Amino acid sequence: MSILQYYSENSASDDVDITPHVTGETSEYLGRLLIGDDEPRLLNSLCSILRDKGFEVDGAEDGDAVCQRLRENAYDLVLLDIRMPGKSGLEIMAWLKETGVDAPVIIISGHSDYRIVRQAFKLGACDYLRKPYDVDELIRAVGGTVLERRQARSQAATGWSNPLTADFFKHTLDHLPDLVFSLDERKCINYLNHHSESLLGLPTGELIGQPFSRLVHEGDIAKLPLLFGKNEVGESVTQEIKLKTYHGGIGYLDCDITVASPLEANDTALTYAKPPPAKPLFLGIVRDITEHKRTLALMEFHASHDTLTGLPNRSLFMDRLTLAVSQASRNGQKLAVLFIDLNDFKAVNDTYGHGVGDQLLQKVAAGLTHCLREGDTLARYGGDEFTVLLPSLDEKKDAATVARKLLNSLETPFQFEGTDLRVSIGTSIGIAMY
Repeated sequence: MSILQYYSENSASDDVDITPHVTGETSEYLGRLLIGDDEPRLLNSLCSILRDKGFEVDGAEDGDAVCQRLRENAYDLVLLDIRMPGKSGLEIMAWLKETGVDAPVIIISGHSDYRIVRQAFKLGACDYLRKPYDVDELIRAVGGTVLERRQARSQAATGWSNPLTADFFKHTLDHLPDLVFSLDERKCINYLNHHSESLLGLPTGELIGQPFSRLVHEGDIAKLPLLFGKNEVGESVTQEIKLKTYHGGIGYLDCDITVASPLEANDTALTYAKPPPAKPLFLGIVRDITEHKRTLALMEFHASHDTLTGLPNRSLFMDRLTLAVSQASRNGQKLAVLFIDLNDFKAVNDTYGHGVGDQLLQKVAAGLTHCLREGDTLARYGGDEFTVLLPSLDEKKDAATVARKLLNSLETPFQFEGTDLRVSIGTSIGIAMY
């Protein structure tokens, strides 16, 4: 059950009660909580749920109000949203450290950015719950944290006070949307969250102890020294690297890999076992950007190519012409530009319709392409006009030879599948030499 479902079933009012509240005599007192969240409906619901469970609960709708409550009262636990008016959740935790206010914090947020979560843990957060959160999971986290705080107080003489545990941190990392890993001093994998199999196609157990380079495309191995270089503590490096995938064969994913190196010796955020293995020296995150890059490439293609024929458009043609002129001038070479016009193309559209006209333009483009060299450029300049760039010509007559080939390719009437229609089109070509 989500918190909103719980709220709708258990509350008849949207009014927010964030005043200090004392539990009734019928409820067992479990501890005093402070909740900071700028969403009134969620704040009201969360306060009601935890009061029903026996907690004394205060609420605040902005960061400044949270700090004011912390100045005035002692709390067994504080639940904070990351983003609030006034001070953010992270700023409040930094303020707690600076002022020495003793209050454990659970982060509640709709954001799952790994860097934000890790920063929250380094500032002292003892758990992380992602919105929308399950009510039962919320109650277990709150109750467990309050209980741990009481146990920590009773065990203060033993010196144990770290709220971070392997189970809690593993649970948090497994809920992040990206692949998280850590490496030992040999650059071998000693931790992976549960995304390894879905992303890479290999079970986690098969990758533990393997060198990270095993996952990297051979052409990107040279980038690893930059990724795992000697950085200052807390600094991070990001590289775009292709990783191998094993979903029915070896494939590749484009990934952004961010690595923080090295971790401080007293950084206990990753506690794996007792006794722990060799301390992880590199902590990193892998984000699959394959689809993002594919989308960008498609957008760039559409910006520089004609959507009907797939040929370069006028803008791309002019860019290539400018470059070719510069190279020809520098190297003392010749080049030619051919301007191709389809004669009376409007009559084709008027007689047979624009659908046939579009198909004819596609067939003309395909026929002209077959007449050109690999380094030549054929572009759709606009409407029924095409341009050709012929760089690196030896003689002027070479341009005329190409023009005759282009004219000959358009002499045969064009046929259209599924019809008996045959369409002829006349062509004019102008030539300019450089």
